[in-house]
Amino acid sequence: MSPPTSRGASRFVRGKARGGGGYRPYFYFRRNGRVIPAGGNRQAGPDQDSASRDTAQPRGWNRARSEIGAGRKRATNASLDCSYLRPENYVAPEDALQVRSLLVDNPRACPGWRLYFMREEYVADSEMAKRIVAVEAHYQRNPLIYNVARIRQSGYFLLSAPVILNDEQLKLVWPTLKEDLQKKPLRTLSAVAMAMHTVVVNNGLDVAADEAADSILPMVTTKDTYVPRRGRTRKIYVRPEDFVPVELISSISHARVDSMFAVRGIVSSVGEPTCGQAWQAFRCTRCQTEQSLRQRGTYSPRPYHCMKPLCSAKDNFLALRNSPYTRLSVRQIIRLEETSISLLTDYDNTLAGELDIELRHDLVDSVQVGQEIIVTGVLKLRELCDNSEQPSTSAAAASGDTQAYLRACSVQQASHIKPEFSERDLKVISMINSEPNNFKLLVQSLAPELHGHEMAKAACLLSLLGEKINVLLVGDPGIGKSKLLQNCAQISERGGFVSGKRGSQAGNQLGTSFSGRSKRAMDAGALLTASTAGHCMVDGVDKLASKQTLLLQSMQAGQLNVVLPGAFASYDAQPAIIACANPQRGQYDQSRYLLQNIRIAPALLKEFHLVYVLLDRPSKTRDISLTEHVRALHAGSKKRSQIAARFVLKPKKSDSMCEINLNDVPAAQPKADEDDDDDSILQQDYDLDKRLDHSIQEHGELDLLPPILIKKFLSYARHNVKPLLSDAATKAIRRHFLELCRRSEVEHEQSQIGMGQLLGLIGLSQARARLDLASTVTPLHVRDVIAVVTESMAQTRLGAASGQASAAPSSSSKKSQLQSFVRMMQMRSAALGRSIFEFEELKEMGTRAGIMTGISNLVELANLGGYLLKKGVNMYEVVPD
Repeated sequence: MSPPTSRGASRFVRGKARGGGGYRPYFYFRRNGRVIPAGGNRQAGPDQDSASRDTAQPRGWNRARSEIGAGRKRATNASLDCSYLRPENYVAPEDALQVRSLLVDNPRACPGWRLYFMREEYVADSEMAKRIVAVEAHYQRNPLIYNVARIRQSGYFLLSAPVILNDEQLKLVWPTLKEDLQKKPLRTLSAVAMAMHTVVVNNGLDVAADEAADSILPMVTTKDTYVPRRGRTRKIYVRPEDFVPVELISSISHARVDSMFAVRGIVSSVGEPTCGQAWQAFRCTRCQTEQSLRQRGTYSPRPYHCMKPLCSAKDNFLALRNSPYTRLSVRQIIRLEETSISLLTDYDNTLAGELDIELRHDLVDSVQVGQEIIVTGVLKLRELCDNSEQPSTSAAAASGDTQAYLRACSVQQASHIKPEFSERDLKVISMINSEPNNFKLLVQSLAPELHGHEMAKAACLLSLLGEKINVLLVGDPGIGKSKLLQNCAQISERGGFVSGKRGSQAGNQLGTSFSGRSKRAMDAGALLTASTAGHCMVDGVDKLASKQTLLLQSMQAGQLNVVLPGAFASYDAQPAIIACANPQRGQYDQSRYLLQNIRIAPALLKEFHLVYVLLDRPSKTRDISLTEHVRALHAGSKKRSQIAARFVLKPKKSDSMCEINLNDVPAAQPKADEDDDDDSILQQDYDLDKRLDHSIQEHGELDLLPPILIKKFLSYARHNVKPLLSDAATKAIRRHFLELCRRSEVEHEQSQIGMGQLLGLIGLSQARARLDLASTVTPLHVRDVIAVVTESMAQTRLGAASGQASAAPSSSSKKSQLQSFVRMMQMRSAALGRSIFEFEELKEMGTRAGIMTGISNLVELANLGGYLLKKGVNMYEVVPD
């Protein structure tokens, strides 16, 4: 019983038959110098017969020795039971039926049976056989849905739940089809695929017979007819859809292994596909029987005997490369980042839920990074290991723990699938819409820590409701810009957050990067994650000097280019950008240009539709209001409580809007022109900032909305409300755009008004109407948008604090440049109260006047003309007018 002394100490050894040696079972276990079979000393129960005892013995067991040993008096020791060491106990339950080899003995009723059921024998009158026949009949009754020729060519087919579950004839035979798919997905999918395999094979035989009959001529005999050879049908895979509801990744537990799940998310990482041979088919040259062996690792085993009874062949097996039972295993691991309207992600402290997805066969390379998909698959477990080719970076890899992953059965594009809202969600959305001033309620609920900058918050809110509306926030440190961006990322349905304060790490989070030991797993950045109607929040865009080209490329072309060794890839990246930046000198200098206050490229600055300057101005009124706001926020006056009780007795209107007092508008004469009414609405004194402001002393307490309700409201408005421009709104937008163009020509502004500004006005107007759940954009919506745009232009107007003309004329002549330069010097001297300047200061004045080159020549011309007096080396005095 003792093992040979030449072998080293081992816990688990696979035995080999050696002549002349002592007994060693096929699987044995060493303990205290003794060899113990893997089956242990378990005795057969009283209900087991002798045949079951024989089959329970491991391979290599000598029956004669077994009978001799059975007669000895030997006490059983339960501690020596080593059955848990068998390889089939190392894997998941449904994968435990591991088959090393199989004989291809398909029944006539189900060709290809061994492709789907390896160990199970076919029984003609069994329940499984009846279900397979019923599913075959379902396929034949719906030839337009199941295209047999295309299924044979592609190797897979889509199985829609509404189609197959509503078949009354199938329900009589298989009433528990949906429950079996959820609880026993692998076996049920095999049965459904087996039925389709039979239909495809029978259809191929019918087509071949028809072709043979059509090719026979009256004078040609049958033996002279050529029938084209058709290949054998390979395994067909099922792609189920809509059988299980979409669940949260965080709610999936290990206890539900081998169950079917459906998750929704964004592809954040894509690994490299791997390919290996799973099965190899062989043919016996003596009896022509086909059998297949499982291939594992780099070693390719060959059969050592024929599996057909009464055939004693031991060698000369022919490898079949074109057999359906010679199968390749193509796999790819991707990582899915969860997206749900029921979750809030704290980007500052936590990360979104992630789950690894295993793609096989035709699903490999069917997705790309940044794509939103819905994956239906079977939950599996695997050991955590340091795999360099897969995007797995868990810290528990060294502890030997297991990780849950989803073996994908089908992949759907989620861009055209709307999120589902419960009855409770719809009721709350209706309650929010019933507010007389829901615009103010949403603005105040967005980042309540930021007080006194309602116009900037209104711009961010409209950007979240619109499409590709870029917003830039510039201001003093400590205002709360980062907190506003974090709140916007939380309530965005598909958002990404990047902090430029992290240096090079932030640059990698913005674009694409490669991870893994061999750098073959592609990770998506925030621009790709938030692509396709998403929002990317960039905190500290001025600190991303080396990555500003990625932002510019995404905002201008809507694409990101990735250069690889010997390849070039281009990905769609069209998110809306909400960014913030701090001044270079620590505090915003109002006497300097916007470009001189922040470190940002001029081309990138032009891509932002709305730019706001948030200043910490000393004001007694604002300080008192801010103190009351902070006190009320922490004391609970502005608590985010449940708002359902506030709307129980209020009427619910389908198109609530922040309306004006109609008594203040002059009554229109009968049969008057509609343009007069629009002018009366747009030309009246209207202060949106004051209307959005909330003071506790004047208006009382205000229950703010929690972020989860804001997220659901915005998601519902984006997916279900598609407002159209009315004629009055179109005229109002056109009138304001022409006014901007005229003002730009009169004031000679450097920023040209073009089609980008016009598209921004239209997008903002539609977003404002979408906030009211209105199907039509009205002049009242355009009025709010004009107020938001006007405030942005007033805060970022180039020039000195005095508000006079600050840009140079468009003429490039020396005379006009000299006049602009002299006017700028005189304005600067009057503003600072001194007349002597250095050359560098004069050069800065020329830059402000729009003169980028030839400053030295202009200084000399001004000196010769008497506008400047030279007082020393690089020192000049400005002569007053």
